[in-house]
Amino acid sequence: MSAIPTAVQPLDRPADPAALVGTWVRAGDGRPDAVGVLVRVERLGRGFWSWELRTPAGPVRGSGSSAPAPVTEADARGARRRLRAARADLAEFGVGTPGSEHAAEDLDLLELQAAACP
Repeated sequence: MSAIPTAVQPLDRPADPAALVGTWVRAGDGRPDAVGVLVRVERLGRGFWSWELRTPAGPVRGSGSSAPAPVTEADARGARRRLRAARADLAEFGVGTPGSEHAAEDLDLLELQAAACP
């Protein structure tokens, strides 16, 4: 056993946020955090990140010192509500928000991701 302490990472948060591309994440840049599917993430240097999310309300871009992280159950509940509303609007009126064209596949992805992480 080593006496040297090691950094402990949560199991659900990879060391490299690029590994989260294509999954549901929470990302923040000083304003309220955005929750959506991570489309792109790039390290800007010195601990700063640039990212792009596909959210139920449309694309969101930002940057900041905190890297995108996997969604929590509370985040998932809110996202499910917004995605179901977007799908209902699309079905009923034929129009939706800028992010509603991906609502069905994003909802399926969210359900799969939530089922994989009990």
